[in-house]
Amino acid sequence: MTPPLTSKKIAGLLLVALAVLELLPNGTPLARAETFKPLSTDSADHSCQVILRSTNLRRNAETGLAELEKDALGESWFTFDAQVDASVNPLRTGATVQMLYRGSGDNVWHAAPSVAIPGAAPGLQRHSFRLAQNSLKAGVDATRPLPNTTLFLIPFLQTSDGRRIFDHNAQLANEDSYKIDAGTNWTYTSKPDLCPIAGRGSSTVRFLSDWTIEQRGQIQPAQSLFVEYDLKRLPQCQSSSYNGLPAWQTEAFVRFYPNGEEFSAALNTLQQGQMQPIAARFEVPTRATHAQLWFHTRGRNCEGAWDSNYGQNYEFQSRAGAASAPAWAGEWRLLTSSGSDCSTLTNPTEMGEVYGVSEKQLSTCNAVEAEVLVPGLTTSFTANPEAIQAQVVWKIDSGAGQIQWLKYVGRSGQNYRFRWILPTEILSVRPWRSVDYSFQFSTDGLFWLNAGRDKGGQIGQMTPRRLEFRGE
Repeated sequence: MTPPLTSKKIAGLLLVALAVLELLPNGTPLARAETFKPLSTDSADHSCQVILRSTNLRRNAETGLAELEKDALGESWFTFDAQVDASVNPLRTGATVQMLYRGSGDNVWHAAPSVAIPGAAPGLQRHSFRLAQNSLKAGVDATRPLPNTTLFLIPFLQTSDGRRIFDHNAQLANEDSYKIDAGTNWTYTSKPDLCPIAGRGSSTVRFLSDWTIEQRGQIQPAQSLFVEYDLKRLPQCQSSSYNGLPAWQTEAFVRFYPNGEEFSAALNTLQQGQMQPIAARFEVPTRATHAQLWFHTRGRNCEGAWDSNYGQNYEFQSRAGAASAPAWAGEWRLLTSSGSDCSTLTNPTEMGEVYGVSEKQLSTCNAVEAEVLVPGLTTSFTANPEAIQAQVVWKIDSGAGQIQWLKYVGRSGQNYRFRWILPTEILSVRPWRSVDYSFQFSTDGLFWLNAGRDKGGQIGQMTPRRLEFRGE
């Protein structure tokens, strides 16, 4: 009897498959059967790489009546037009723009071909789709679809290496698809301020309160650099006030070489009477080879202070070209400690997609870990974990979602392992039923591999994993 494949064996086989993919010409499409099923490498785009701009029921210009198209069996279908914008950068490397659609009552997704047309903003290319057969069937009333029917749409980019990036720019939740129905008057138009230009890749540098520094992603020319700064590093002016409100500011400064471009940005803002931290964002010049960062705080009643690495400034390299995209993530496990100290996590336990947490566990430190495979990066002999951006997206019950960075904890074969410390200080003091969470990985801040449940997901959608409070 052939033994079942473990996740690590699957990861190894995936690496071999990826090596074969590298031999295929750019633009080699997935097999047609794979177009209509969920794939473990599917990811959601929130970075303006593919955007549904409009959808409308096609009508005759003279009569105003809905246009119909008959299939080979004589069935009549309503016809819809859709327009999708895509970033030209992935298109230049062989990506294609595609659309899946289905009508309510139809469990099968159907693909529609696209035609490139003018009309998009710089950095974007517009594509037109015609959705007819297998959309919404025309009944006795051929003037409009029935009010209880819905057309579901999923635009996506298919990259040259077989990955699919689905449009979720207008809908933050990764499980959503676009819906056209009587309530929308059979139309959809994106908001005017949605994705005015193509999104840029990004990296993040974090300056923490314990005076350590974390880099998340390779800094690259012509992309964005985010700087997260713990305000506890420069507390000297935080008692400054004016008319009962905080009156102090902490700023980040950056200088890019070799041309010496210099910029500054605020790291805090006043919200509801309290100072809150914000990330500074800088656009990296196209010829930048490295960057220097330093920080300054000042206040109404304060002379100010500097954080500049003792006058040497903090230096980071800038190199063109990110690592290849993450190809697989999994091998989930839970680690616990004997107390609240998170430095001694032991007893790794394999986790199911739904995992029960007891009240006793909430009095200790707990962590969820998962592995990620990035061909050419995690498989290299030299460890370079700062090239990977790893995050957890989580929410308690139906509350608002939160995003946190994951901690790199080491290598596991050909994979890197990342850790999320559970927020037990929150979970132990409030009633809750479940925590939904997923990990996401990227090497460029644009395309993210979303890791959730291995089973039960729908096409273009990712189902989060879940922690359930068992109470015993």
